[in-house]
Amino acid sequence: MKRKFLEDLGLEADVVEKIMIESGKDTTSLKAKVDDLTEQLNVKDATITEKNNKIAELEKVDVAAIKKEQFELGKAEGSKEIEEFKKQNSLEKALASYKAKDVSIINKMLDMEKVKFNDKYEITEGLEDQIKKIQETHDYLFESDEHLPTFSASTPGAEKKISGNPEEMDYNTYKKWRKENS
Repeated sequence: MKRKFLEDLGLEADVVEKIMIESGKDTTSLKAKVDDLTEQLNVKDATITEKNNKIAELEKVDVAAIKKEQFELGKAEGSKEIEEFKKQNSLEKALASYKAKDVSIINKMLDMEKVKFNDKYEITEGLEDQIKKIQETHDYLFESDEHLPTFSASTPGAEKKISGNPEEMDYNTYKKWRKENS
């Protein structure tokens, strides 16, 4: 409401002043609400613009290409694992032919960089020389065709009676003497 409008109606100046003050209070509170809503609207517009920019960036990402790349990566890693498994299997078979007792220990002693495989994962070179060296230094890791001597519990022959003073005997001799003389 404008002051001139009220004056043109013929109202007194102090009445016009009171009306203007009261109208100003309402206008000020309404203006504050409008300013607050305008600020909220600006914040929401900025958020919407930011989200739209992110969506635009994500639309540029080729998900199919990423899936394909990850598939190829997994396939390559799986192939390496299968290849290592086949090599290890071939190595274990070869060590069995050398009559290895503990494949894991011998496997740790081998330099696998020197062992060569063909396309069928058969060992072509590098293993025999290493095995011979290990057999020379650690022969106990391999089965042997030689028969080891066996020992019996007692020496054959006649046992003689224990004699002497029991008070001068050690414990084991005394036990045997007591058995014989009981």
